[in-house]
Amino acid sequence: MPHHEGLISWLRSFPPDRLTAMSAFASHRLERFRSKLPLATGGIEKLGALPALAALVVQFKDMQWPPHPSWTQIVLFAGLMFFYWLCMLLLSQRFRLELYDALLRKALDAGAAGRVIPPPIS
Repeated sequence: MPHHEGLISWLRSFPPDRLTAMSAFASHRLERFRSKLPLATGGIEKLGALPALAALVVQFKDMQWPPHPSWTQIVLFAGLMFFYWLCMLLLSQRFRLELYDALLRKALDAGAAGRVIPPPIS
């Protein structure tokens, strides 16, 4: 919480017109991100690791030891895991954008209300 309040205090040190421009940019980027993310991830952001685990169970249910995957399967599995990793990176970027948007809005609201946010306690 002190770090959060410190960030809002630091953001309030910017001129109000600059804060408004940064908030508008963050809101616009977040809205665009939310509209385009489902094209890449589908429902992954709601299911988490469940789709990957289900795919692994289906793939390896009749597996023999030692495994003998073909090169095609190796390349496809590597591509699938790379795509899943990219989706998780996109989700973490969305979470950062949501945080930026929320902090900028709080700084604007605190500045408009004239409230003083205390500096963080060290």
